[in-house]
Amino acid sequence: MDAKADLKLMGMAYVDGKELLCSECGNGFSLEIHKHGFREVHPAWICCLSCGKGEDSSVVTNGLVDAVLASRAARIKDADRDVFRAEWRGIVMTGEMQPLIDIHQLIGAAKAVHEAAAPEVKRWWRGKKKAAKAQVKQKAGAVTGAVKGKAKEAADAATEKAGEAISTAKATALTTAWTLQTGGAGPTTSSKPKRRRCTVKGCRGGMVTISTRVHSTTGKTSEVKIPCGVCRRSST
Repeated sequence: MDAKADLKLMGMAYVDGKELLCSECGNGFSLEIHKHGFREVHPAWICCLSCGKGEDSSVVTNGLVDAVLASRAARIKDADRDVFRAEWRGIVMTGEMQPLIDIHQLIGAAKAVHEAAAPEVKRWWRGKKKAAKAQVKQKAGAVTGAVKGKAKEAADAATEKAGEAISTAKATALTTAWTLQTGGAGPTTSSKPKRRRCTVKGCRGGMVTISTRVHSTTGKTSEVKIPCGVCRRSST
């Protein structure tokens, strides 16, 4: 026999309309039923939680316990009671059992956990999304800046080359126009005659430096530049 009860009753249970009671103390409100043996017709073991007495039942069998568990009313909400009415080989048993964990209770527990944790989970995800967006924006800005820098360098190089090409084209056009207008004649070149050096001693650029008192305003000897009378040149 398994130490864990197969059927835990709440309140009074009835078998064929008669109360199911403990034969020792007469209690019928805290009974546990264990399946005893391997055949359906074997009597079930009834244990009283009030006095601790246990015995084989004369009216409840293993087959009746299985019928009770199979016919238990499905609970729709938490407030529903686990009532039952089972029949096995003409024996009818009714009553209420302690609530068992079923799919409805699991769904209700999952909903309660979800409702309690949903706000925290949402806040956590919002923080993660903001951090991810900021990181993506930062990387995108860095890539955009690098692309713009490369594009500016390429544009500057292209502008410089275009300017050089335009200057070359202008020079070529001017040369062609000049050739067409003048027949290819270039500017006349004339050679200037070489300047002859003056033979007067001390003449530099048409001026002669002499030491004299006559031309001095102080009466002292001083050096004065006068025009050369030979080459007639003047520095002015």
